[in-house]
Amino acid sequence: MKNTLAILVGALAVFAPIQLSIIILMGMIFVDTFVKLISLKKISINEKRSFFDVFSSKMLRQGYIYKSAGYFILALALFPLDYFFLTPFICHIIEYTGIGLDFMTKALLTNGLLIIFSMIELGSINENWIDISGNNLLKGVRVTVLKIKKVLLDSVNFFKGIKK
Repeated sequence: MKNTLAILVGALAVFAPIQLSIIILMGMIFVDTFVKLISLKKISINEKRSFFDVFSSKMLRQGYIYKSAGYFILALALFPLDYFFLTPFICHIIEYTGIGLDFMTKALLTNGLLIIFSMIELGSINENWIDISGNNLLKGVRVTVLKIKKVLLDSVNFFKGIKK
């Protein structure tokens, strides 16, 4: 069930405007960097070392700046091809089948790539959070969503019982 939901949300996110995907990715990179710095601070405290012994500017340059640049270079390389050829081709195929869909974006595949990069960043944030607190953030979110789902289903069943 959780995999199906993740696939559905990811598929729907591809149809959002590309600017939104870029903003989401930039936000994820910022949060990942911030959480990593907190993780390094905790490591320095646990090992009784200076923060700058654990953290180096080389780590920041080689890790986050190169990763961010790589994400955006790949997206920029794919964007013209996607905007002018691939998405119109996909749209024409969909129109040919008789399905009438209007997409909010003119670059479906670039949007999909940016969403995949955001999911990679979410996994990185989760790993750094495990280093900080020992708790799996994504597992906690899943458990909470399942509890909410159970409460909603119980409420619906209760009201169905009253209605009968």
